[in-house]
Amino acid sequence: MTRVGSADGPLSLFTEKEFARLWAIGGFLGAMRWLEILVIGIYAFQVSGSPFVVAIMLVARMLPMVLFGTFIGAAVENMDRRQVLVWTCVLMTLSALTGAVAVAIDIMSLPLLAGIAFLNGLGWSTDFPVRRTLVGDVVEPKMLGNAMSLESATSSFTRMIGPLIGGAAYQVLGLGGAYAIAAVIYGLTIIFAFGVARPRQLKNAKGRENLLTRLKAGFAYTRRNNVITGVLIVTVILNLFGFAYAAMIPVWAVENFNINPVFVGLLASAEGGGAFLGSLTLAFWARPEHFRRLFLIGAMIFLGGLLIASKLTFYGIALLVLFVAGVGIAAFGAMQSTLILKESLPQYHSRIMGVLVACIGAGPLGVLNIGLIAELTSASTAIALSSALGLALIALVIWHLPTFWH
Repeated sequence: MTRVGSADGPLSLFTEKEFARLWAIGGFLGAMRWLEILVIGIYAFQVSGSPFVVAIMLVARMLPMVLFGTFIGAAVENMDRRQVLVWTCVLMTLSALTGAVAVAIDIMSLPLLAGIAFLNGLGWSTDFPVRRTLVGDVVEPKMLGNAMSLESATSSFTRMIGPLIGGAAYQVLGLGGAYAIAAVIYGLTIIFAFGVARPRQLKNAKGRENLLTRLKAGFAYTRRNNVITGVLIVTVILNLFGFAYAAMIPVWAVENFNINPVFVGLLASAEGGGAFLGSLTLAFWARPEHFRRLFLIGAMIFLGGLLIASKLTFYGIALLVLFVAGVGIAAFGAMQSTLILKESLPQYHSRIMGVLVACIGAGPLGVLNIGLIAELTSASTAIALSSALGLALIALVIWHLPTFWH
């Protein structure tokens, strides 16, 4: 596996087969992941009528990140990451196929749906650290910011196209049809994953450390680096108080706008559209001296957008505000992995990515919280309170870690 990078700009990365394959895998996995999140929420709300039950479904999907995220990052450090990626794609395919078959033979239930969501989350918990570390392996350090911006652009595009496909598929084909589409697309990623070259393994003393030792060393390394610490803290804040809003989109859409699944999908995709545009801009414009500020400003734009959108009752304006919020999340998402890879030594990449997955896995607490508040009040009130608290906490981070801003 050779590193790539060129003065021709970020699009030159696509001339390298390894990066192109990893990019395609990320696109397919991401789109179907967001499809599943939407259709699970719509189905759960239609069956139960409870915002809290909808929240429980998303918690089931995020739980593997909490339970296994850090361990996966450390465990795969000295494994064949390509092989891990292949089995991850197989797991995602089987989870979607299970959903399609369960609906076809009429045994689908909320507990079974939660189990399928858990398997999907386990796949994501593995894909995130493994595939992004592989990207770091094949890209020259000077092109890392561009590569992660393109990765973020792809992730953003999937957040836009996945819910659109999911809403339309659910409206026309139902839950089983949506899962069948996901199973086919997930299956394609297995083929791409087999085409990825095996990475060059790092040869050093760290390779002889056991899992617990690598975990301890990863946490110790993280604590000594203020930039990585800041990235992880802000990541926890956004997953507790920002991204939890995604669980309430099916509920919020019905309460505020009374729309069908197609328009629910469009609402869910608006943020992804803004994030896609923002990520493409960053891929060509972002410079290393701007990375930290872009990360923080992006997080605040996202939370501010959610706060404004939560109380809107005009559908078109809500779409526009979420689009702007998506531009903010593009900066946050692209700089998140870029800062971690840039600020850490290569031998720590996998384990710190594992810590990052665990921080992302803090989301279930936020989802339960927003679901409970929505149950007691309304989805819009829950989103507003959560995003406002997130903004306040980020202000505290900037105050306590002033060097992170500069």
